[in-house]
Amino acid sequence: MTRWLSQTSVTTAGLLALLLIAIPLSTTAAPKDETLGSYFKGCLGKSAKDGNCDKLRKEAVEILKEDLLTLGSTADRAHLPLIVETFRSGEIELRLAAAHAIGMIGPQDQDVDAIIPLTNDPVPDVRHAVSSMLSQGKSPAISLLKQRMLPMRTGRISEMPADPGKYSMPVAPDSVYLFDSSDATGGRLSYVARGKSDPGQFYKAKAKKGPFPLQEFKDKYRYQFQDEDEAMQLAREMEGKEIENTPPPDPSNLQAYTEFMQKIASVGAKQGGRMYLDSYEPKLFGAPTVYVLEERQIGKRSYPTRYAVVYQELALKRPGYRLAWMTVSDNAIKTAQAASLEQEKEEMANQAERETVKKKQAELDALTKKKDAVQKKQFKKGQEDLEKELGF
Repeated sequence: MTRWLSQTSVTTAGLLALLLIAIPLSTTAAPKDETLGSYFKGCLGKSAKDGNCDKLRKEAVEILKEDLLTLGSTADRAHLPLIVETFRSGEIELRLAAAHAIGMIGPQDQDVDAIIPLTNDPVPDVRHAVSSMLSQGKSPAISLLKQRMLPMRTGRISEMPADPGKYSMPVAPDSVYLFDSSDATGGRLSYVARGKSDPGQFYKAKAKKGPFPLQEFKDKYRYQFQDEDEAMQLAREMEGKEIENTPPPDPSNLQAYTEFMQKIASVGAKQGGRMYLDSYEPKLFGAPTVYVLEERQIGKRSYPTRYAVVYQELALKRPGYRLAWMTVSDNAIKTAQAASLEQEKEEMANQAERETVKKKQAELDALTKKKDAVQKKQFKKGQEDLEKELGF
């Protein structure tokens, strides 16, 4: 199974039918069989609002959740294909139960191709469950996949991929959006190639500069990234002060209070999330290459305001890439730039001084070497003259 979850789905009714056929009837009590039978006979193809279909659907899902966990408790690997198929269901509760069931069986390296798509579930809580599931596997490929997963959000609302066009970022053909590796507010969207497309060739044709090895790119624009980081830090501090000065909502208004607390948490999370997305650990991403898609003059420096980092998703076994763009204003950059220009000037002066000292030392070493050579030659001649005078 190599398809990506975000690209396929089945109806709840279809999935329930599949599970009902595959799960032995002995695992369910007679009243449960009656509930499932009533749902299939009276509700298939009908709206949840018809009669008591919504109630029956919920009851059927609860029954099948129990059955999935029963299958997992057997630790029988023969059940894995059916449990993995459950992830195609639109029922979040069934996908959560399926993740738990696979964890009980214990995923192995031979299962990694089937499990990879599950890591990109559009629902944050399901991704957390899959991450926990991977912790139950100890084999190398499963462990690497676990390291690749870093669920960054929580909740049971299905997320939608961010629109890269909103940020004037081109997406390579046949790509799949990665939810946990993307954060539009931080200027980072990540994708993986679904077919045989080559993201590197796509961005090479669109690049204004590059390709650069990642470290060379970071070194080349060191001060520019320093300015951007400083501008973002100032923006976070202002956001934090604004929150501090805002009275919290009444806790009895659960939605408003939850949103307020999430906003507080997001202030610190933004920095950590962006640092993680820009880390590119070699054992996960190989040797990334950077293509500069746009470079603009801001103040006294030229900044890579849009670029693509192309790499190998070693845990996902296919090419991947991350689109990156500047999220702070030009004025914020200019403010941060003032301090870094002084720093750059000082560092350049120190570097010039070091070069001067190095050059003088080299000249001194050359003079000393030359002097030593002359003295050695004079000593040798004096020794020869002495030997002749003594008749040797």
